[in-house]
Amino acid sequence: MATIGELNQSDLHEQLKMEYSRGEGEIEARVDGFIVDVRLPDELVEIQTSRLGKLRTKLEKLANHHRIRLVHPVPASKIIAHVDARSNELARRRSPKRGRLEDAFGEIADIASVLLNRNITLEIALVDVTEYRHADGKGSWRRRGISIVGRRLDMIVSRKEFRTGADYVALLPEELGREFTNRDLGDITGWRYPAVQAITRALRKMGLLAIAGKRERAFLYRRA
Repeated sequence: MATIGELNQSDLHEQLKMEYSRGEGEIEARVDGFIVDVRLPDELVEIQTSRLGKLRTKLEKLANHHRIRLVHPVPASKIIAHVDARSNELARRRSPKRGRLEDAFGEIADIASVLLNRNITLEIALVDVTEYRHADGKGSWRRRGISIVGRRLDMIVSRKEFRTGADYVALLPEELGREFTNRDLGDITGWRYPAVQAITRALRKMGLLAIAGKRERAFLYRRA
């Protein structure tokens, strides 16, 4: 059985680097003063599970001379496994939460203005994961002191690429019409409201949506 330290070292991020290296890429490669997750012959791969905003400068500078694939994994489903101090598994359960592609835009909106660079491809990867937790009293108060000590990839469920403005605009259903509110978009798609807000914010930052006015107190958006 792996130790808790080994669980942390063999986490989701490390497994995805191996997956995207395709057996030929250099992992943790130095490129133009930055360390990138994977260097392939035809592109660089950067894998980021959260806080995409901190990648802005890195993406902007590397995209001047290199093609970059930014991979943002979103847990489609999650098994929560509780372990003891020696990482022996005590119990496991399936989390009721389900991640969907549109949920990724809560993070993506923070760097939306750089994503239309022709050298940047965004890939949203829906993944099934197992998350290991240990009741060490040091974790978040939301988890009552239980720490997350590792995440492991079980399966990549699907991948969706965004390369051009048209790819992002294709998120919007045709039945929306020329002008729409966030509520209109949510009603048609069934997306959760925070995801709807993040998507319209991202598309505005990209210059793909413009504010056309208001309907009562809600902004009206129009495809630019």
